[in-house]
Amino acid sequence: MVNGYYYKKAPVLSKLYTMKGRHLPRNEQKNDDDFDVWHSRPLDVHRWSDFPEVNQLVDRVFDDFTDEQKANISGRSNNSGKASGKTHLKVVLLDLYVAWKNDPDMCLGVMLSNDAHKVGSRYNAIHISRRIRGVILELETADLINVKGGSYSHSGDTKGNRTTRIKATGLLEMHFEGLEVPPFAIGRHEDIECIILNDKDTNEFGEPIGKKKSKPIEYHDTPETNQWREELTAYNNQLAATYIDIVSLEEPTITRLKSNGDKQTIGINQNGKFVRRIFSRGDWMFNGRFYGGWWQQIGEDLRRDITLNNLPTVEVV
Repeated sequence: MVNGYYYKKAPVLSKLYTMKGRHLPRNEQKNDDDFDVWHSRPLDVHRWSDFPEVNQLVDRVFDDFTDEQKANISGRSNNSGKASGKTHLKVVLLDLYVAWKNDPDMCLGVMLSNDAHKVGSRYNAIHISRRIRGVILELETADLINVKGGSYSHSGDTKGNRTTRIKATGLLEMHFEGLEVPPFAIGRHEDIECIILNDKDTNEFGEPIGKKKSKPIEYHDTPETNQWREELTAYNNQLAATYIDIVSLEEPTITRLKSNGDKQTIGINQNGKFVRRIFSRGDWMFNGRFYGGWWQQIGEDLRRDITLNNLPTVEVV
């Protein structure tokens, strides 16, 4: 037992080919690179955990890389940046694990452009940078993830546009199977921003209204924003410590239609509880509603079956 958690030691990567009596040399691994790129969600760059076995997984993956691969991840200059290559690796592996655990068919969308991640932004608490591209490259080289490049139409038709997609291979999934991680051991980084100021309007689900995406903009804190953050952080801490479920579901997912007509899979799990307060039009006077919890994206017929720590709830309208 470590820090109150029981866990078992997972196998090293070099032994993954013979786990559970199965022999999987690289040239005989199952063909798992054919996945649905639209069954996806964005990579959560604030996924975090200090659980010992999670750290051991990251260490094993990193140590199994060659010196050249480690250099590609860590960077080749003396400036290590605000977040190490290993931190980037940890974020990617953690969110791949969460996606696999909650929905084995889910892939993750990753932005890889030079300006995709602003290191000094209040919306980038872990300081993720373009170093993440090296992580994606080396994980693919090691046969730990499958990658499908993004697409962009210059014609103005954005319907087929998408970011790069990544998904754990059978090899990495076998390693995930060896993990014993409690539901509350993986959350979001403690410095994640929960007070968001967007440049455009959003609908009831926090989705942008119109064709152009709404983007968060930087702002200077005021006594009001500090108070809002303090109150919402306390609320999120309470949510993080509460087991929230829908007892009537046989499978922990539901499907809903988004405002643009696309289908979206909602995971009913302990990783989709973080709540943000989002303001619009670059002005604190507009909106300020709360978004994020999976219970906000389901119908009334299911909300009545929500339980908190296995206790029934009543919806107040």
